[in-house]
Formats: sequence, C-alpha cells, structure tokens
Amino acid sequence: MGAVILFYYLLCNGSDCNVVPFAVTREAAAIVACESGDGHNYGTYSRHERSATQDGGLFQFNDATYEWLQGRTHADTDTPANQYDAFHRLWRDGRGWKHWKASQPCWSQWMRIDDDGRAVWR
Repeated sequence: MGAVILFYYLLCNGSDCNVVPFAVTREAAAIVACESGDGHNYGTYSRHERSATQDGGLFQFNDATYEWLQGRTHADTDTPANQYDAFHRLWRDGRGWKHWKASQPCWSQWMRIDDDGRAVWR
C-alpha cells in the first residue's frame, strides 16, 4: 500500500477547535493533489473545494456519487476522514482509478497503470 501520509484539518464544536490528523495512502494524496490541490505539488489540498461542475471535496465527488457512498451530498462539507472512506471504497487498491481518469494526466507524474490494470506508485 505504500507510505502513509498525515493530513490535518480543523474540527470545531462551538468555540472549541482542535487540529485533527488523519492518515491516507500516498496514492490518495496524489489524487487529492490533482483534484483539489494545485496539481503540481504532492500533498496540496483544499477540503472544501467545489468545482465549476459542482463536484466537491478532497477527491471531487459529484453529489449523487457521494450520496450513494456516504448517505449525504456535498463531500466538501463532510469531514476529510469520511471523504477518504468514500475514496477508499471506489479506489479498490488501484483498480478504481478510472473514477479519476479526468485527472490522470496530473496524477500520472506519481503513479502508473500496471499490467493488471491497477494504478500503482512509480
């Protein structure tokens, strides 16, 4: 699966806020950098990203897909951990890479498609 990368987000309950770390795979971090980051720097992201096509969140889920996966729309308003859970369900150890085919020209700088049709780290 590769190295684990820690992301951080601010979780607030009223006036009490805490920085919360969560772990993701390096493959997920590459997808995030291309979908909601700057597309060039590995590990960049905006958890509240909303595109012109109304896809949202770290992994840019459309609302119908996110509702199917998580029972709610607007991934961009959900926690990063829940967004990662939805990603993990679709990613299927690299076999679900086609869900992010549109950003493949970006993430192919870090991953490639192997002979088994899986996205794997270079």
